[in-house]
Amino acid sequence: MAKKQPELPGTRRPDEAELRSIPALDDKCAELEKRKGKVTKETQGVVATKHEIDQLLHQHGLTEYLFESAGGVEKKVFLTESVRTAKVKRARDADDADAGDDV
Repeated sequence: MAKKQPELPGTRRPDEAELRSIPALDDKCAELEKRKGKVTKETQGVVATKHEIDQLLHQHGLTEYLFESAGGVEKKVFLTESVRTAKVKRARDADDADAGDDV
């Protein structure tokens, strides 16, 4: 763990509590941040692998594929399609702007 710079004396307001450093807690907090970084990296890897599977299914003209997991369980990957909506911004015409002002 990186060493923290010591706090300069007299830099805290009277209503602020003094920070105490607890080495064991500092170490666990640092470990937590490190593990969160690893989880993020792993999640990105999972997303990339799913994208590659998606491409392979399209290349082979398949919509689903059965496989056996490392634990011996039969699983299936499949393509899904869904309808989604999005808000679209458009410039207001002069007529639209005038009509809204008269109300």
